[in-house]
Amino acid sequence: MSPNHTGGTDKTKTVRPLVVSVRLSKQEKQTIATHADNQRLSASAYMRICSLKSRNGLSARKSVPISEGKQIALVLACLGRLMDMLKSYAKDEEHQDRQQQIMFAALRREIMAVRDQCFNSLRRKP
Repeated sequence: MSPNHTGGTDKTKTVRPLVVSVRLSKQEKQTIATHADNQRLSASAYMRICSLKSRNGLSARKSVPISEGKQIALVLACLGRLMDMLKSYAKDEEHQDRQQQIMFAALRREIMAVRDQCFNSLRRKP
């Protein structure tokens, strides 16, 4: 049996993927990793999808339907109000214990993550 044989009865050979090396800066690598994680893909799968599903290697931007855009804008507005309330509570640090400070920091991170996802869905930068 040849090493390329699938082991099945159809005797077709498997296609072994080629390895392509790409030089990236640390920032570029982090950006790709972040975008891939957001879409729950590996970095290689994300780069493959981006390059093969675009026109001439450039990102093909799709517009967001108006109704979805309005809903996302409402979510962004609510997140802004939540962040303002959280900031006002967090200002009174002398009356907070360490656990509350950790909780406020975690809430801020979560709100910012949701905000970033909203902007990504609108295909805009925060």
